[in-house]
Amino acid sequence: MSRISETTRELTIKLDRDTMNVMLESQKRVVHPSIIVVQGVDRGESVLIDKTPLIMGRSDTCDLIIRDDGISRIHAQIIKEGERYIIEDQGSTNGIFFGNKRVERHVLSEGDKVLVGRRTILKFDMQDTFDKKYQDEMYESAVRDGLTGVFNRKHFNERIVSELSFSLRHKSSLSVLIFDLDHFKRVNDNFGHQVGDEVLIQVSAKIHKILREEDFFARYGGEEFVVLARDIGFKGSVALGERIRQIIQDLKILTPEGIRVPVTLSIGVATVDEGKSISIEQFIQIADENLYKAKENGRNRVVASSVK
Repeated sequence: MSRISETTRELTIKLDRDTMNVMLESQKRVVHPSIIVVQGVDRGESVLIDKTPLIMGRSDTCDLIIRDDGISRIHAQIIKEGERYIIEDQGSTNGIFFGNKRVERHVLSEGDKVLVGRRTILKFDMQDTFDKKYQDEMYESAVRDGLTGVFNRKHFNERIVSELSFSLRHKSSLSVLIFDLDHFKRVNDNFGHQVGDEVLIQVSAKIHKILREEDFFARYGGEEFVVLARDIGFKGSVALGERIRQIIQDLKILTPEGIRVPVTLSIGVATVDEGKSISIEQFIQIADENLYKAKENGRNRVVASSVK
């Protein structure tokens, strides 16, 4: 080996070593206290405690939103006293529990698990940014559909329980809209599955844009989707269904060759009136039956009914 080659090799090794040292230095573990939902509707969700008080509850204004019918709007908070982190009840109906005992406040140690409400369990842990990123990715993969990015059916099955309980407790209406793409098999047969996937992606993205923050949107299976909408009533649910139907009918999806792919939706809607009790099975069945009627009556239409 020539002297020049040997010098070049030594310089390369030194640069590689220096680069590695810089990377390791930048990735030193800086841990932060965090709360992870380990049991409940939002299982897997986590939040870093980078400020206190950290407010937890069902309200959309909370730092950690827990969508569980046993949780109060403002249920508990975490405060910092010196180097200690303390969870405190905020006058909630169903309380907080540590070691099977209801407590008003509890000094948290790493690994502590606290029951809030009837069935949501929170874990106090120390996480660095890599832990947090991994936790977030695990949560997203558990509740999101891999293709479209909207929520998956499993998460819908969990969410509808709390939404119906919320509707009954607050005497507010709840609407479920179930819809699927008309003749979607023809899209796959005529244009291929890649175009079919692109249709599902664009349809879900378009619908997601027009929904309210409090609306819940999920892929129900195949080319079927579902929306849960709080407190819009029967007329509001019909209007929402028509708006969704219209924007998808007008959506221009093109193949790589520039051919427009025709896309329409049939939508079945069921609305539970204020304070009405209904089982999940009945609720979904009514919407499903209305979806079937929409298809039987020519597709690209909304059929809705109210449960009084």
